[in-house]
Amino acid sequence: MELCSTELCTGCFACKSVCPKDAISISHDGLLKTIPVIDAAKCVDCGLCAKTCPVLNDSESNIPNICLAAWTNNNEDQKDCASGGIATAISRVIYDRGGKVFGCAFDKDLNLDIRMAESLDDLERFKSSKYVQSSTADSYAEVKKQLLDDKEVVYIGSPCQIDGLKHYLKKDYEKLYLVDIICHGVPPIDYLKQYVRKKKCGRKVNNVGFRGNNDFCLTLYDGDKSIYCVSSYYDMYYEEFLRSVTYRDNCYSCRYANMNRISDLTIGDFWGLDKATLSEPYEGRVSEILVNTKKGQKLLEIVGDYIHTEPGDMDVAIQNNAQLQHPSVAPPDRKIFVDSFNGDFVKASYRTSIGKRIFKDKLRKKLPILFYIKDIIKR
Repeated sequence: MELCSTELCTGCFACKSVCPKDAISISHDGLLKTIPVIDAAKCVDCGLCAKTCPVLNDSESNIPNICLAAWTNNNEDQKDCASGGIATAISRVIYDRGGKVFGCAFDKDLNLDIRMAESLDDLERFKSSKYVQSSTADSYAEVKKQLLDDKEVVYIGSPCQIDGLKHYLKKDYEKLYLVDIICHGVPPIDYLKQYVRKKKCGRKVNNVGFRGNNDFCLTLYDGDKSIYCVSSYYDMYYEEFLRSVTYRDNCYSCRYANMNRISDLTIGDFWGLDKATLSEPYEGRVSEILVNTKKGQKLLEIVGDYIHTEPGDMDVAIQNNAQLQHPSVAPPDRKIFVDSFNGDFVKASYRTSIGKRIFKDKLRKKLPILFYIKDIIKR
């Protein structure tokens, strides 16, 4: 049995979830990207994996006809969330109704899995963007179990993870609501883990922040205490993420980076929005919501007054969010990173122009006299 090529594999692992013989395991390629591997001794050639793979099969999608500018009306969530707090608002409402919410959160070992919320504390950990690939883990099977128990379910993930779930389930469920996050691309989780090990200096790190209170800063936490907080421009992991250097190979040919949306709702930052055009004055972060299906509209009606929504300009949303137009484009630093990579993320990163610039900035701060003398000599 053959799966899709490793270059196109998104790492959704719908194939692993559907395998009745547990014949598929998770391995890594040379760039530490997670990929499925079939155990020939266990495989019975049933073909379910190939029939389920989103890359090998057609996917249903919809072009949104409604664009909204939106934000949560919860003041605390406005501070903590990455943009307008819409995913958190949806999660809270569905959870309060007795439904099941699936989102991603770091565990104590910095594994990032999509899991079902068991408590309000889990909803808190689902908050804010995580700029690294999460694992779907056992979430697909758990979603199906909850749906068969007639539970209302909301599943929040990247478009490829949403598509993986749809192919795994193989049919629509009235009580399943799918929400995708506009995605630039995802680095392998091992990059972040290696980087954190270099930065924590022997201290414990059990959470990582990218947005929210310390917006566009990489923040490492030991419990509730921040032990490292650096602006994206001066942090190598973050800056290489923003500059599209370190994504999975498949992200550069992503078939979801367009207006054919795979979910019921698509949410993300409303870049380019002129806040002077808002009907209600608001200085906080604003989300864009693309309504892709009737179920998406129904979900917004369920959420109701928990969020503020008003019509948004679809053209502005598209023009200011490249991932609604095309996949991320690999910069020259991507080739340098790949050619230099031998299993060590930090060493390969320092080879790039971004890494060299950040290294130089660090030297300038530690040894300012050298740069002062150098500047005098140049004159």
